[in-house]
Amino acid sequence: MDPVSRLIHISKTPSDKAEFESWLKMDDAVAFLKDNTHQNEFVVYASTECMFMHAVLVPSASLNPPNVEDLMRWGHNPYSSWGISVSFSGGKPGAVSVVPPLDGTGTKTLEGGEQLVFGRDFEGRVGNKNYYEVLQKFTHLFGLHFLESRSAYCRLDKHGDIEDVIRIIEIPGRGTEYGGTIITFRRDLLDEYMVLTDSTIVRMFDVTRIPHLQFGGWSDSHEVESTEEPDLFYRSHVEPGHASYMRGCQIVPSLTPKEAILKRHRNWGGHEEGKQYASFIVLDWKNSAVREVSCAPGATANYFTKSELPFETSPVFFRPEVLSKYKADSEKYRLEDRSITCRGAWHLQTYDINDAGQVHTYIVYLRNLPYEEQLYWKAYNEKPKGTISKRAYKSDFEASWDQEYDPLSSLKGALHEWNSTRVPWWTLRSEKLPDQVHYPVTASPDEWANEILQFDQLVVEGFETKWLRDVAGELGRTPDAKVGSIILVEECLIGLGYPEDAASKIVAPLKTLHYLRTRLKGHASSVEAINTIRKETLAEHGSYKKHFRVLAEQVDQSIRTVENMFPKPAGVASA
Repeated sequence: MDPVSRLIHISKTPSDKAEFESWLKMDDAVAFLKDNTHQNEFVVYASTECMFMHAVLVPSASLNPPNVEDLMRWGHNPYSSWGISVSFSGGKPGAVSVVPPLDGTGTKTLEGGEQLVFGRDFEGRVGNKNYYEVLQKFTHLFGLHFLESRSAYCRLDKHGDIEDVIRIIEIPGRGTEYGGTIITFRRDLLDEYMVLTDSTIVRMFDVTRIPHLQFGGWSDSHEVESTEEPDLFYRSHVEPGHASYMRGCQIVPSLTPKEAILKRHRNWGGHEEGKQYASFIVLDWKNSAVREVSCAPGATANYFTKSELPFETSPVFFRPEVLSKYKADSEKYRLEDRSITCRGAWHLQTYDINDAGQVHTYIVYLRNLPYEEQLYWKAYNEKPKGTISKRAYKSDFEASWDQEYDPLSSLKGALHEWNSTRVPWWTLRSEKLPDQVHYPVTASPDEWANEILQFDQLVVEGFETKWLRDVAGELGRTPDAKVGSIILVEECLIGLGYPEDAASKIVAPLKTLHYLRTRLKGHASSVEAINTIRKETLAEHGSYKKHFRVLAEQVDQSIRTVENMFPKPAGVASA
């Protein structure tokens, strides 16, 4: 079992008589304490039906050697916190001071330590009045943030995925069964913190096992057995068939050697020691060859190094499907025209698409990706079907701006201007929408349909229907109450003096975009109708990407006309 499940299991009172007798001996509790010191999820705090555990950090020097007699006098729980102390002299209040959480624990050893978990309660909270906080220094050092939906302190891993580092597990009570709380820390981060602060864990525990509703008290006099191991010592007592208890401390040093942790920090910013690197088929310009080259440091050379090794800027080519993963998860990935960013994890500095439809980047940038991400790209790696794009050549090798008109970029630029100047006729419905609209890059009709959907959500859904209807009325037009924003734009154009056929032509691309969105992603369209649209699109344009580019250019021209049609906010020039 994982530590949490195991702890819950051994905290429950067995109903079988033989199992109950064995349970009273505490062997399972001792085994749990020992085993958990080597597990990746370390229990820092537990309050269950019959078990209390609470771990704090103590300066390692205070435990060399440990004062067992002193530690066994502990009397502390995580609800102790910072406080204000007032001293009295002669019955009168004197000095006022702030006292730390581990003051008054009953043991001098703990007084110089740090408390990791803080139990809090507040009557102003809705629902459960009790909650737990974690030492802020710990959470800040490791970039942890509490996510209520996961009941955990989390961070992003090297792949940009959310990982639970500190878990707070609430155990619901059932009937006469006591619930409880278990809080676990990832052991590798605990080790790192111990090394950085030169401290050691002291875990206090108190296990009391009694049958439900049947305990009449301990015998008047009973012997207490003391057990002392180098890192685990406790006093215990068993009354066969009746009850038992065990109370003590456990000393848990870091499992990770100090030098390993310090070396990792000293090497920060350099290449990870032991990191793996994939190899890719590259266009080796330097040696006029197409061959497989590792992206590892030392396998390529820059322009200033005399070597037979390929240039670091040797291009690598991929099937366009390599981008599909990044398009499908806009929450995790930011896919821009020339770069890809995985939240809090990695960044691919540049990529582009050549005339043959291949995605390409340079071998030096693949080196910076996690090895698993390198393998993902490697799965789509193929021999070049052409050279790099003209845009990439201009910007990456000629160090000049690519001035070629790109309709989608132009359109996004106009909408960005509308959003930043807060024009009254259009509103950006989500800050993420501009980054979610891209050219289709594969032959997949689903990718094309998804891009059409997001394109429509960005442009058409942004128009303010009420404002357009009011303006159309002011211009003497009386559109039907059921018409949508595109027809209202057309009515405004006519009201401003545009001939009806000219107004219809201006908004035609918007109508086309919305029609395709409705047919391709709507619920009412039949498979036959969708297939007809796909066939007609490919017959006319040859590919979904070319169709999308033509449509983007037409929509760009439409909104430029709309932009010049309406009065601008003060200080904003017309396009």
